[in-house]
Amino acid sequence: MRCVVCERLSFKAICNECLRKILKEEQHTRILEGGLKVHSFFSYASISPILLTKHHFWGHRILQKIAFHTFADFAEKFEFEEKVAAVAIDDRPINGYSHTAILIHALKSVSIIPVYGALRAKNSVKYSGQSYEFRRKNPRCFIASKNIKKFKYAILADDVVTSGLTLKEAKETLEKEGVDTLFALVLADAKDN
Repeated sequence: MRCVVCERLSFKAICNECLRKILKEEQHTRILEGGLKVHSFFSYASISPILLTKHHFWGHRILQKIAFHTFADFAEKFEFEEKVAAVAIDDRPINGYSHTAILIHALKSVSIIPVYGALRAKNSVKYSGQSYEFRRKNPRCFIASKNIKKFKYAILADDVVTSGLTLKEAKETLEKEGVDTLFALVLADAKDN
């Protein structure tokens, strides 16, 4: 097997040296139009080879490892006076697993409860590589499940934020259900930091 980052021979999908280098990234915050805060752990450029593994059936192993070192660490330190729902952006399985479900699973803690299937997109168009205008003209059209109504607060989770339109739309959908989005948590921000 080879490390997906440096391509050297390794018994692990990401060798220990590359994992140490990757995990040195600092958390960033971007505020989207409308006021939603988005916390990211990496710039997209720094972990794009890792994120692209989600398109392979074996990508879940890599994503779990990164989620453990980012989302799980974050959840361990997060405190809130009420239980907060961790809501994935459309956690339908693709290639045998859901990359966003892996992320909210890592968020599980005393204060955070993963709510699987909370937001599903009626429009499954692919945004990867598309323009802002294309994304704006093709919204996800989210439907919220009934089980999200048990919560007053939520944290949105996704792998990448690009334009922020999807997160903004997800926040608005939750608001219609009476759920306030505290912030969004993503692995990478595609906007230059």
